[in-house]
Amino acid sequence: MSNTYWLNGKYISKEDAYISPLTHTLHYGLGAFEGVRSYGSSDDQNVNIFRLKEHTERLFESAKIINVPINHSIDEVIEAQIGVISKSKLKDAYIRPLLYLNDERLGLDIVGMKSHLMVSCWEWPTYFGAEAIEQGIDVMISSFTRQFPNSLMTKSKISGGYVNGVMAHDQAKTNGYQEAILLDTNGFVAEGSGQNIFIVKDGNLLTPELTCCLNGITRRSVMQIAKDKGIHVVERQITRDELYIADEIFFSGTAVEITPVRSVDKVVIGPGKRGDITKVIQETYLAAVREEAKEYDHWLSRV
Repeated sequence: MSNTYWLNGKYISKEDAYISPLTHTLHYGLGAFEGVRSYGSSDDQNVNIFRLKEHTERLFESAKIINVPINHSIDEVIEAQIGVISKSKLKDAYIRPLLYLNDERLGLDIVGMKSHLMVSCWEWPTYFGAEAIEQGIDVMISSFTRQFPNSLMTKSKISGGYVNGVMAHDQAKTNGYQEAILLDTNGFVAEGSGQNIFIVKDGNLLTPELTCCLNGITRRSVMQIAKDKGIHVVERQITRDELYIADEIFFSGTAVEITPVRSVDKVVIGPGKRGDITKVIQETYLAAVREEAKEYDHWLSRV
């Protein structure tokens, strides 16, 4: 973990980053956060943050949805994220802006409570291990259902909303899988425990509509890369059995990047490892974050 934090406009040490046990967000889950990645360039000369502006804009959207204002401008929050990476001297790192309510009072009434914004970062290796990049991972359909859009807002990264994903992920790991896929309340494919999902069928790239899943920044990047590569992208409802007969499946997300799925419920998908279209998208994405694909340099913010 980094020793540098940014809290309400000031850089502080880890020892000073104290949160009270009576923190409102800790009890009720009302907060918002982002997950952002920094990468060292392949020539080891630069450190860049991937799609920093888009992540920060989504944080502000999440704050608006939960009616907890951020007391800083977008530019200030962008500079804070660059600052913690610069001061920490990290290259490949995960950045976590967190908006929360402190310990003014407990209870459901949040009117007039002051919000707090913290930014931290830490070193981040490959999420599922290096082998998964080519060999893929084994996943299961979770018995947990992704939240209905009007029960918990699905266009925001709400702290309490991730209980659903944590429970699904824990269920998968406990049962010998590496990850879970959640269905929506109508039985259609929604997303992973914390990732968007894509399937490949007959050369087309399919992904669920944004009805009850997050509008992922990596998802948007995948769709742009696919378009640039001439791969047809379709957003529509996907049934559970379409997963079993897919040619390829992969997850996308800030943490998982582009991770192939080799089996679902022990049904082998396609060749049982990374497929050709997944490989093209994965390699292009990884080249982009490492400053190797000049056409995507506008996605990078230099530290």
